[in-house]
Amino acid sequence: MAQVTVLAPEQPTEAPQTSVEAIIRAVANKYGLDEQRLVDMATCESTLNPSNVNYSYYENGNPSGLFQHISGYWGSRASKYGFTGASVFDAEANASVTAQMLNDGLGYMWSCKY
Repeated sequence: MAQVTVLAPEQPTEAPQTSVEAIIRAVANKYGLDEQRLVDMATCESTLNPSNVNYSYYENGNPSGLFQHISGYWGSRASKYGFTGASVFDAEANASVTAQMLNDGLGYMWSCKY
């Protein structure tokens, strides 16, 4: 009689999680910015929390997301830099828009300087 080997069903694997810091570093490289300085800026702005909202400040919305974009301005900024429809809480979009704004000389808009 032939021996039959029963294989256990394949277990689903989770997609690897990319850390917020890794996202920031990749964006910095993509746009030619200093990785550590961009990480430091995000740490200062949001403690690296892409869901952060500053409810103590309001100007056409609250500063929100990884780099604390004022929510009322986010839509036009995101569209201008190629992230139309992206949420301000999307870490990659938030970091990418910020990097492009820094490259455009708009770093003065942040409390935490690059």
